[in-house]
Amino acid sequence: MVGTTLSQQLNNYIQTMHEQGILDYHFDHVKALQNEENPRFVMEVISMFAHDAEAGIAHLTTVLNSAVVDFAKVISFVHQLKGSSSSIGGVRMALACREIRHACDNLDKERCLQLFEGMKQEYNTLKECLNIIFEMERSIVVANETRRRQPQMLETNRHQQ
Repeated sequence: MVGTTLSQQLNNYIQTMHEQGILDYHFDHVKALQNEENPRFVMEVISMFAHDAEAGIAHLTTVLNSAVVDFAKVISFVHQLKGSSSSIGGVRMALACREIRHACDNLDKERCLQLFEGMKQEYNTLKECLNIIFEMERSIVVANETRRRQPQMLETNRHQQ
């Protein structure tokens, strides 16, 4: 039962990420939405999150490094990043985004830049965690697909003989 072993390893890894405060219960909600009809759901959500987060971080980098910071734009991008990281269970990244938001309220560019560096570190930690989960999910999907095909292949071989 390779799939069962991989699933248990995945669950153990997710539990470890909970214990380290990297993921929270929101990730469990995402995982619960995955089913046999859509076995790649978690992988799709992770991919969308990573794509959106990379774009948001690139936009924030541009806005925060401009001579005159448009704090309304920073708030908008940070709000999007906070929402997406929170939705996928990235609690530490969401908290880092909230801190940047507070610095924006004070129009404090230097503090925003400092907090942005911390947020990027939290993103990299979350991204690494989610990449591992993605690869484990992919391995489970492949193992399950292979297992489903084996009886069909045996039946096909029996008919050909």
